[in-house]
Amino acid sequence: MAPLLRSTARLASAAGFILLAGCAQMNPPPAVAYNPPSTALAALPPSDVTRYRVSFATNSYRIDADGQTAIDSAANVMGTNAALTATVIGSADPVGSDASNMRLSKQRATAVHNALLRTGKVSEQRIETRWTGERQSKVPAQGNGVDAGYRAVEIVLH
Repeated sequence: MAPLLRSTARLASAAGFILLAGCAQMNPPPAVAYNPPSTALAALPPSDVTRYRVSFATNSYRIDADGQTAIDSAANVMGTNAALTATVIGSADPVGSDASNMRLSKQRATAVHNALLRTGKVSEQRIETRWTGERQSKVPAQGNGVDAGYRAVEIVLH
């Protein structure tokens, strides 16, 4: 019986080593480059732009009911004015690494971009999608905590 236990133990040890070696070989997610909106957008007069905001939970890019309402409102306006384009700008709060925040802000912007398309009122050519991580967040943190305003996508119609 002892030789059988030794063989089983060696086999389990080898399987554990292979599993650990395989985990060590896993590549980290690819880096996501900073992709801010053009400076021309910031130069537009406030009367020439309409802004909608889609907020997100911490570390999430899931669009909630309020976010979908903002997306639907933006799509309705775009549906009545074919000259409008949307710049979708994803951002993240300063919690976490720059790389993870950049990836999350891109995921948020992409989620809103896709939701605009799903309304059927906006074509791909009328949406520019950008992301800034935490680098250009517009809403300052309140007190010692991190304000939820950082975790958002802004839809800018122009």
